[in-house]
Amino acid sequence: MEASVLFDELATSNGHIIGVITLNKARQLHALSADMFPLLRRQLLAWKSDNRVVSVLLTSTGEKAFCAGGDVKSLQQALVATEGYEAKQQVVSCYFTAEYQVDYLLHNFGKPLIVWGDGIIMGGGLGLFMGASHRVVTETARIAMPEITIGLFPDVGATWFLNRLPHPGVGLFLGLTGASINAKDAQYLGLSEYLIPATKYTDVLNALTRLDWQSDTRLHHQQVDKLLTQYYVDADFANGNLVNHQALFTQLSVYTELTDVMACIQAHESCDPWLQTSVKKLLLGSPISAHILYRQVNQYTELSLAACFQLELDLAMNVCLNADLVEGVRALLVDKDNKPNWLFKQIKDVPADFVDALFVSPWCGLYHPLSKL
Repeated sequence: MEASVLFDELATSNGHIIGVITLNKARQLHALSADMFPLLRRQLLAWKSDNRVVSVLLTSTGEKAFCAGGDVKSLQQALVATEGYEAKQQVVSCYFTAEYQVDYLLHNFGKPLIVWGDGIIMGGGLGLFMGASHRVVTETARIAMPEITIGLFPDVGATWFLNRLPHPGVGLFLGLTGASINAKDAQYLGLSEYLIPATKYTDVLNALTRLDWQSDTRLHHQQVDKLLTQYYVDADFANGNLVNHQALFTQLSVYTELTDVMACIQAHESCDPWLQTSVKKLLLGSPISAHILYRQVNQYTELSLAACFQLELDLAMNVCLNADLVEGVRALLVDKDNKPNWLFKQIKDVPADFVDALFVSPWCGLYHPLSKL
């Protein structure tokens, strides 16, 4: 059986090493299974402390996806098959703790970490993508946080990065709708500075090995930035969608109640298929997920990155065991009937105290698994 993650070390022309991580589950669009996180973390820690390694490139096999997200289907099936509340807690805690540790390590890797964002970049894949210091998107990039469709919530650090987008209301809209954005949209939001055609991958990799890596490691980030900028070509990149609807997003950011946001979105008239598709996802998604996201982008705007991951682990535990995740994954990915029986049918039906409880840490007064981030 072929490994789910491949690791390689490429020698540079002046005696250094480029580490290459390749996600290797193309048939599953590189869905992140539990076995992948220890492999990633172990290798990243080794390369972080290895003075020979000057940079790391994170990529994937195939052309359809960089990473379509976490393997929530396997997680859901494990929860269904596991008996006992504490045993279910262990399943959830192990998966998300391992995932968030990898994401946090990427954010704090120190050395230039390049991610090649080709094809689908969603959910947990966006968590990996956002942790990189140098984020490349190709003309096929499709980025989204579609957790509302399965009854989860934007996680993998989304509480951090959705709150730090440069244009008002966009994080709220993307989280609520799971809208898919392209490379030009990613540039508009500052998610990537490097729009590079997919065909240039080998050229970029070879250029990294030929780079005159300076002995002053503080210069390495500048060297990588200069190299990637040289390959920037956006002639074949489709125009973005977000800029066309910024007035709507800005308007949404003014409201102080989720019901008002919903009313504004539903009253907004547009013939744009992209916007119509995005709103449809919101209307069919989990009302609980909508409430969680709304609090994430309104009440938790000032948390540190570590605190965001700690909060998201609390939420993941509570949502997987007490809310819509198991049913949402069943409807979308297991039975595929696309008819989830959400706990609450509409956003206005969700009691505030129910949402409050989801934000209470299961580890109150106890050791938190991510306390040492």
